[in-house]
Amino acid sequence: MDVPALVLTRPQWRSHAVGLQGETLWVLGDKHCDEQLLGSLDQGVLTPYALQQVTGHFAAILQTSGTVALIADAIRSFPLFYTVGGSSTSVSDDALSIVGAARNYEADYDSRLEFRHSGYVSGENTLYAGLKQVQAGETLTIKAGGEISRQFFRSIQYSGRNIEENTALDKHFSHALDVSMQRFLEKADGRQVVVPLSGGLDSRLLSVHLKEAGYTNMVNYTYGSARTREVLISEEVAAALDQPWLFCQYGEEDIRSAWDAPETAEFIKFAHAGASLPHIQDWYAVRWLKRNRLVDQDAIFLPGHTIVGNMHDEHVLNDPNVPRQNIKKLLLDHHYSLQPDNVPIRVNKRLNTALDAFLDGISYDGSVESRLTALESWNFRERQTKYINNSIRNYEHFGFDWALPMLDREVYLAWGDFHPDVTRNRNWYEGYVNRRYANATGTDLRIFAPTDISAGKRNAVKSVLRRTGLLRLAERTLAARAVQNHPMGFHWFTTAKNPKELYRFTRSGGNLLGAYADEFLTDTWNSHCKLFTEDSIVQ
Repeated sequence: MDVPALVLTRPQWRSHAVGLQGETLWVLGDKHCDEQLLGSLDQGVLTPYALQQVTGHFAAILQTSGTVALIADAIRSFPLFYTVGGSSTSVSDDALSIVGAARNYEADYDSRLEFRHSGYVSGENTLYAGLKQVQAGETLTIKAGGEISRQFFRSIQYSGRNIEENTALDKHFSHALDVSMQRFLEKADGRQVVVPLSGGLDSRLLSVHLKEAGYTNMVNYTYGSARTREVLISEEVAAALDQPWLFCQYGEEDIRSAWDAPETAEFIKFAHAGASLPHIQDWYAVRWLKRNRLVDQDAIFLPGHTIVGNMHDEHVLNDPNVPRQNIKKLLLDHHYSLQPDNVPIRVNKRLNTALDAFLDGISYDGSVESRLTALESWNFRERQTKYINNSIRNYEHFGFDWALPMLDREVYLAWGDFHPDVTRNRNWYEGYVNRRYANATGTDLRIFAPTDISAGKRNAVKSVLRRTGLLRLAERTLAARAVQNHPMGFHWFTTAKNPKELYRFTRSGGNLLGAYADEFLTDTWNSHCKLFTEDSIVQ
């Protein structure tokens, strides 16, 4: 068997000759990564330690006469796919380039099941049987004979420094973010920066940093079905920072018409990246910005994706003993809950085997640090990488550049220096962002103002409902009503369910993303997109 052929579809790949025998290093992403990767080569090999030192976001391929090494950065910024054996032996940056060339790929049953319940496919698998993907922070080497070896060079790790005093936390995190943002500003080099500004913390921190840095060629934008509380907060933030702000109002007729257009089918095919539910949250807004020429064509989008907040079920850190099976249950409960009946995926053999391998890989021992690492790392490697961060495909689809400085190396490592009591939730981070905002604007922004109903009263009501067996029904009913009146209009992106059917689906325990996932897999999300039916692939 020969070394897999390279099928590279993105014109941004850069090639470098690195040896006398025709060895080539291909790099995609931040241009400064080329120099770092070339300087890290040790006798024709990129070691895990060397890759840990690389900053920025990239994918790389090291091609020699006998091997191909595929490298994905810590967040899988640019997906890489491969197949070994059978009728096709290929490597590509586009899943459909391999699948479409073969024309006989079958849909992977386990992957489709997992996708329905989570919105992505975990590990190396994709939605297509036989087609694999390189995982976040992984180097995968394919030898000419088809032998595969892999190493992970980056995952969430705690250094043991256990910084916990507020002043030290602020200083440590600020220094890391300053370094990362300075590198980004050098990349931007005066180009327009576009921030999707919500009423929350992450995007506000980026806009504050741009204000502090004196970077004026920027614009914030917000979107929604009306001028909701979050929209008004975003407008207030932009005004306080003296920065331009644009608002894209979502309307049902416009959304439904745009979503079922032929060009949207191309977006879905591109954005699914072989294993992910396309992230549609600001798709219409970016489309609106481009069509109305409201931002420069060479603008850089700066979404507030961050290493902060990957923890869930933090109560488990207080338990005296947390067996391995308990951690597995928490992971399954948290990530595989999009359908009314989630039992089939929770007992799926392949997924459970993958979770066991993951826990082995991080040497889970039940300690507090081990619990924290397990919950954060799986969330970061899988959901954050394949769903949240994969939303950058949206910007790429419309021809825009992007940057994620709060997911760069320095910030990543700084978070790992903090005490578990800090990283278990976003409490310190909320205070940090508020302090920086107040310093930049001279005003306080009280986003989470107290409501008229106290927490005690809410808990008392919940207690009564729980005793009568009605709590679960009440929560599902409230969730279903919230979907029907979503402030972002996300229910308008469903096509196969009418409003009554969507209400019944969510009231029975389904999630709006679960409805999207079903429509995606049955090619009913957009009438022009035929990924799994007709002449595409065998069911």
